[in-house]
Amino acid sequence: MTYVDLVLNRLATGQEREAVIGGDTRLTRGQARDLVFRLADGLARRGIGRGDGVAVFIGNTPEALLLTVAVHLLGARLVYVPPEPGQRELAALIEKAEVAAVVVDPGFSTRLTGWDLAELPGDPVERTPAPDFTTVSYTGGTTGLPKLAVHGPRSTSRWEALSHTPSLTMLCSTLITHGSGAGASVGALVTGSKLVLGPSVFDADVFVRLARDEQVNATFFVPPMMYEVLDHPDCPGPQFLSIGLGGSPLAPERLRQAVERWGPVVYQGYGMTEAMAIAFMPATAVDLAKPHTLRTVGKPNPEMEVEVRDGDVWVRGPHVMRGYWGEPPLSETSDGWLNTGDVGHFDEDGYLYLDDRSKDVIVTGRTSDNVYSRLLDDFLVTLPGIRQAAAVAAPDERWGEAVHLFVVVEDGHELDLHEVEQAVVAELGDLYAPRGVTVVPRLPLTQVGKVDKRRLRALLR
Repeated sequence: MTYVDLVLNRLATGQEREAVIGGDTRLTRGQARDLVFRLADGLARRGIGRGDGVAVFIGNTPEALLLTVAVHLLGARLVYVPPEPGQRELAALIEKAEVAAVVVDPGFSTRLTGWDLAELPGDPVERTPAPDFTTVSYTGGTTGLPKLAVHGPRSTSRWEALSHTPSLTMLCSTLITHGSGAGASVGALVTGSKLVLGPSVFDADVFVRLARDEQVNATFFVPPMMYEVLDHPDCPGPQFLSIGLGGSPLAPERLRQAVERWGPVVYQGYGMTEAMAIAFMPATAVDLAKPHTLRTVGKPNPEMEVEVRDGDVWVRGPHVMRGYWGEPPLSETSDGWLNTGDVGHFDEDGYLYLDDRSKDVIVTGRTSDNVYSRLLDDFLVTLPGIRQAAAVAAPDERWGEAVHLFVVVEDGHELDLHEVEQAVVAELGDLYAPRGVTVVPRLPLTQVGKVDKRRLRALLR
């Protein structure tokens, strides 16, 4: 049994209850189930069957979400096409993925051509879900070439356990083609929760409105999205029963603010495109009186093996990808182990801490030491007047790289670089001293809501 079986079974009950809402579309469970079968029929009529690749270039709409379920229903290979790459990289991604078809939602983007999602539905032909399928997701690499992580059906035990949890009203603000958005939206379908899809590009004003109008009591954020909501003049009060966080580093001070605002309902999940569900920090384990509980990403998932080797976090288990499309599987190249690219450590109680991304470490100083940019990001937002911050490497003739800060400050606050430097040195040492600072109205984000440090570094070249 896969999640597709659980979703269809759930949608077959209480068919008049609302299931998926997005924009002007509101679908009941019965309508959603009917549309899954109609979309699957439209794909099948066009020759799509088991193992065939279907690339989807879609945004956050009910039809798009149900399309992903329909692809898996047929046992096909679902290929998520992200919005970030340029035209040339998109073409390279599609070619490398070796797909039989591309489905596009012109309302989301016209940069790709293919089958129009609106014209795809056929007849509501009921089908028994295929027992196996694959999902292929783009992951940005340092080479500029697309890399495609391949996952099979995730362990059924997780979905079956989730199917017994209470129904909620879930607001999904991250893209459904991103790991966090896909997980949150599928989780809502499996639990029978009412799913409210936010726009494809996050908007804090829209989030606040939807949270109020739809009486939302659960959501999932990439941290920068949460910061915008916390700073919003109409930030919702303690109406939530569950708030998930993941997808990018989380500043402990902002986590503290979230718990103070919404109560003990905020949890963290640590995962990535290549390896999902690595570790979990439940809301009940976060203690504002114990600062270390605000910094850890929790303890490893019991289904996963997690090791720290020479500072790097390695993982193996059922939630790790099979490998990259077109390359040998991990089972052959590394006995199933994956280097996450994160730098981290365990404490004596078994909690995992992430110090930085390997690619974001700043190598500087007379002895070329490592500056962990995340430690600096987290500390800066504790200083008066600084709302968001990102430390990146700037080219430096003497040291190779130097610490440069991009910061968002409160209205009316004048930043004193000397005072910031003194505070940083006092807390983290001379190595972390910033050599430059740029005040910006907002930090650039990727389409999935992460701070785009690559773009920030490019501004300094």
